[in-house]
Amino acid sequence: MATLTSTNNRHSLSDPTQPVNPNDTVPTPSSRVASTVHDFTGTLVELQANDVVFKIPEARISKFTSLHQQLEDARRANPQSTRLSISVRGNNELVTDLFNTFKLLSTSSIEEPVNPNTETLVSAARISAAYGHPTLYTFCIERLEGLSLSSIERLHIARALSLSSWEEHAYKELSEREEMITKEEASLLGFDAYFQVASMRENRLRSNVVSPHSEADVPTEPQTATELRHSPDGDIPSSDDDMGFGLLFD
Repeated sequence: MATLTSTNNRHSLSDPTQPVNPNDTVPTPSSRVASTVHDFTGTLVELQANDVVFKIPEARISKFTSLHQQLEDARRANPQSTRLSISVRGNNELVTDLFNTFKLLSTSSIEEPVNPNTETLVSAARISAAYGHPTLYTFCIERLEGLSLSSIERLHIARALSLSSWEEHAYKELSEREEMITKEEASLLGFDAYFQVASMRENRLRSNVVSPHSEADVPTEPQTATELRHSPDGDIPSSDDDMGFGLLFD
């Protein structure tokens, strides 16, 4: 008579004769001792901007000249610390500008294309100019120049980044276009800028006005007999006979 036998599921697959204690902890890759550690983060920096703290890898911050100097000072104060703390203060736009800048610097060109919007580029340009990152500043300006911007958008960027050449270009575009300046645009321009654009438009219109009497339309005065006699086209008849009067009275 055949006897039913139960299968012991607690035995190891590799060695069914050896029971496995379910209470034993199976080593995970993270709990195993690593022979080599590759640290891609480096020292973590706590950057306090006003009342907001950013935790950023040192390598990402050290490319800003003034922030790098602060990091060196903090390291000298705490040479054994793996966490450095620095701080900056600014206006209400500082936190947003820093957030946009670090977001841009964190973007991977492999995982997602580096195609930042106008706000991010302006923020990064402003931060790189303030804290010394020429390469990033050049990148932002070149990207902004490649965007299709309206005159008002160009003017807004020019004022945000103190780009006088951009501002003059925006004024020129507004003065040369056929459409009148709208009320909203005039409000954004401000009185001084609006007056400058209006003056440029008036000067352009005056220079394009054609005189009602051109040289070709101005009638010439009739030539006198003396002028005709000495004109290169021929001499005026000098006597009545030459004029044909003699034939009439003969």
